[in-house]
Amino acid sequence: MRYKVIGPPGTGKTRRLLNEVHRYVKKGVPLDRIGYFAFTRKAAREARDRYLAKNEHLTKKDIEHFQTLHSLAFNKLGLKEENVMQELNYKKIGESCGIQIKYASYEKNSWNGIFSSDSEYLNIINLARAKQISSLEQFDKNEHLTQVERNKLDAINKEIDNYKNTYELIDFTDMLDRFLKKGSVKNKFDVVFVDEAQDLSLIQWAVINKIEEENKGVDIWVAGDDDQAIFGWAGADVDSFINWKAEEIPLEQSERVPSQIQQLALSIIERVEENRLEKNYHAKKEKGEVLERFKLTDIDMTKGDWLILTRTNYLLKPIPAILKRQGLFFETSEGNSINKSLYEDIEWWNKIRKSEDVPEVCRQRVMEKIKEIDFSLEWYDAFNNVAITKREYMRAMLDNGESISKKPRIKVSTIHGAKGGEATNVVLFLNQTINTLKGIKKSKAKQDEEYRVWYVGTTRSMKNLYIIRSNNKKKEFKI
Repeated sequence: MRYKVIGPPGTGKTRRLLNEVHRYVKKGVPLDRIGYFAFTRKAAREARDRYLAKNEHLTKKDIEHFQTLHSLAFNKLGLKEENVMQELNYKKIGESCGIQIKYASYEKNSWNGIFSSDSEYLNIINLARAKQISSLEQFDKNEHLTQVERNKLDAINKEIDNYKNTYELIDFTDMLDRFLKKGSVKNKFDVVFVDEAQDLSLIQWAVINKIEEENKGVDIWVAGDDDQAIFGWAGADVDSFINWKAEEIPLEQSERVPSQIQQLALSIIERVEENRLEKNYHAKKEKGEVLERFKLTDIDMTKGDWLILTRTNYLLKPIPAILKRQGLFFETSEGNSINKSLYEDIEWWNKIRKSEDVPEVCRQRVMEKIKEIDFSLEWYDAFNNVAITKREYMRAMLDNGESISKKPRIKVSTIHGAKGGEATNVVLFLNQTINTLKGIKKSKAKQDEEYRVWYVGTTRSMKNLYIIRSNNKKKEFKI
């Protein structure tokens, strides 16, 4: 049987799937015959950890099939990390082809197959493969944003194939392609769950179809929301999710989004013109607030949990400096804004000043931060081997009462990076880049995907949504 769980933001799609996992186990289905696949490794691990939290007698090994489809293929084919193309390999290919490549990689630690590069040639080639078409077919769609030569694109594509063959390397799409040709999951699964299914590419849907064909009688559960399909630029095929025939199970009650914020979100998503599933979607009773601001510094973020969102990584760049000047502790995709080791050394210093026992290794670490020992000094004067900007930032955070030993209250992310996330307070910057504005003019599908991006951004909020207006109205998303 096929089942499709359709749920807007905050309606508990993952919870519903995990409840179904529990139901199948109670029916006698062994855990090693249950597959649970998510678009990202992060989502798969979160689902796994949530299941383990409710089943404390189990270990990670008991539910090894909570993973991405790329991880399934990687493991079934017996591959190793050194077999996979890395950024350096793409840079070497660029040198041989006469194109400069500053970066070219798959998202680190995610295993979701999303590729990004500053080379439009590489982006076109990888997008085409995810969509199971040739790079020239993708070129002819005229969706690229910079000037690309058709013959050069074909030559680079062939050079990549030659390089991979010469050095016996594969990329993430090769994993799925080889799995479709050589891998097998025959008689492996009795039931399969696919979370975030709206983000799957055509080749990932082909893997799901292979699992279904090789395991006769298997139950397939997919969960998703076409309104949150925001990875079309990376090959995601929302139409496959919409058109997948199954018994539909709608989830209608949001436990996250307040009514006022939902109204704003619906006014955005209802602009989608092509192929959208109709839904009944009920906000939670709390009204919530939508507040307009013109600068991040106009918002008091000294208390509560916060999610700061921008449309692209480029637009995110100035934000960390602003937060540091305000003495706020935060995290980005690269980690926390400051390492907690300095905070720990401050605590050790205070103990040393009081003649309390301190482990020798910790004492030595503290002394490395000091040029001349003077126990009468506070840490910010004593730690003169630490950069003054770092000391001032730490001092400002401590004055603000930030808990450096805990997870930061504030997260800074792109809208794409925050998908699946939520916070009591969300700050959403409305400015867009020129490339984004150029992209949405390419097709109705691109325009619709842009509406979905902003719908996702607004629906991360559990209470307050702060809209940061753009100084350049031509680059501002019309909310």
